[in-house]
Amino acid sequence: MKNILQTAISQEQDSHQSYSISSYNRLLLVVKDLACVRTIEEIIEIVRLAARDLTNADGVTFVLRDGECCHYVDENAIGPLWKGMRFPLKSCISGWAMLNKKAAVIEDIYQDARIPIDAYKVTFVKSLVMVPIRIADPLGAIGAYWSTPHLATSEEIELLEILTDTTAVAIANVQLFQKLTNQNALKDKFIAMLAHELRNPVAPISNGVQLLKLKLGETGAVGETVLMMQHQIKHLSKLIDELLDISSITYGKISLNLEKFNLVDLVRQSINDHAQAIERSNVTVVQDLPNRPVWADVDSTRFFQIFGNLLDNAFKFSKPDGTIWVDLSLIPGENGSGSVAVLSVKDSGIGIEPTILPELFEPFTQGDRSLDRSRGGLGLGLSVVKSLVELHGGNVEASSRGIDLGAEFKVTLPVCEEITILESDSEIVEAAEKSLKILVIEDNDDSALSLKAVLEYYGHEVSIASNGILGIQTAREFEPHVIICDIGLPEMDGFAVAKELSKDSKFTRSILIALTGYGSQEDKELALQAGFKCHLTKPVDFEILMAEIDRYFLLSA
Repeated sequence: MKNILQTAISQEQDSHQSYSISSYNRLLLVVKDLACVRTIEEIIEIVRLAARDLTNADGVTFVLRDGECCHYVDENAIGPLWKGMRFPLKSCISGWAMLNKKAAVIEDIYQDARIPIDAYKVTFVKSLVMVPIRIADPLGAIGAYWSTPHLATSEEIELLEILTDTTAVAIANVQLFQKLTNQNALKDKFIAMLAHELRNPVAPISNGVQLLKLKLGETGAVGETVLMMQHQIKHLSKLIDELLDISSITYGKISLNLEKFNLVDLVRQSINDHAQAIERSNVTVVQDLPNRPVWADVDSTRFFQIFGNLLDNAFKFSKPDGTIWVDLSLIPGENGSGSVAVLSVKDSGIGIEPTILPELFEPFTQGDRSLDRSRGGLGLGLSVVKSLVELHGGNVEASSRGIDLGAEFKVTLPVCEEITILESDSEIVEAAEKSLKILVIEDNDDSALSLKAVLEYYGHEVSIASNGILGIQTAREFEPHVIICDIGLPEMDGFAVAKELSKDSKFTRSILIALTGYGSQEDKELALQAGFKCHLTKPVDFEILMAEIDRYFLLSA
């Protein structure tokens, strides 16, 4: 490009100098535009306009190689040329330019043997230049046409060659982008299917372990073994969820269900949920929580995930007999804009290396870099935390004084002024004592039978259907209060089952629960749209499942 500008400045005629500088600036704009494109169509649109501007030609055409044919994809001309048509490479001048890997410069088309005269007679073309896109392995060609005899100047040819070189790079970038996009889509599909396939065998194991816990209790050697198995199942489920979450977050597929919650209650509940982990870790958790409510618009499920990941991280890197401090406070916002809530999780554990801190919230970053991988994990938990906190309009930061000096994570969230009285769960306390008719639609025999055993332990009457069609038939005969349905069913999937049952007035007061290995945000939204009241992923925690079933009584009262 510098050669063009230098040549332009050295010209004696002002008009020619002005034209060259203008062309140089036009090329710069084209390069900038092509650097941002993501589709071949965008490239063609930019180049077909630029080629005519740069050469002052009466027409241009954009040709792509399609096997052994030349595809005249687009044009910008004073009259019609060959837009949309295909010709054999050896029968047209664009093919000649590609096969010979050099520009064709023709002053008089009627005097050049390479030109198929009959094809040109119906056009305005008298002279042309055809330049291949990429010399080494031509992808196509760009042609400039004149309606009067014209011998293309060296500058016009050079401008077209620079344009074709830039076009070749843009096409290569688009092809790479499309390849990466396709690979990412395949990766997402693979992760979703992997999660589903992992959840299916884990579900009946989890069901069986929870049933053993109910029947055998938590004491003694067997009880302790059952608790250990349950802990490991939850850990495996968490890893599966993190894989799905990081993929969904990366592509913006997660949305929040924001409601007003008292953060103090959520923190206390989450700590109670981690009671077994606290006991197992042999650490002391010190709470410093406000005596008054701290209200914020949050997705409670995602908040538990955020705080739970930070607690798990603290347990993982704490030493025996260590301490974890959980602090929730209100501080003034920036520039005096109200208050914000600050949730701090601090531990007395192994600390964080200064070199890791800047990248700590990046996916797959590991704090445990020892060969034995004693603390495990995929390095996704903190990345998920950061993304979910930012979706809530907050931020998270980590700090550590160094190795063996502990670490602290602070989550800042916006708060709201309005105080909302939360509904008490006391209305459904007695619900669990009532017996329900429950239909389980599940094609995995192990999952269905183990789920049936647990539900019958709670005193419910349970029927099983192994596919969607049989599930609808059984539902109409059995008339269940609750229908627990898998999504990936043979013959008729769970979405179709829910839609069909939702049409029947017989099931107006029934609750449909999706229990499935498909756990992405999109899967949850599709389930609700199909008519399910809630979406649970395998393996399910029976306390959560029973809470959803108990809610049936409150909704149908």
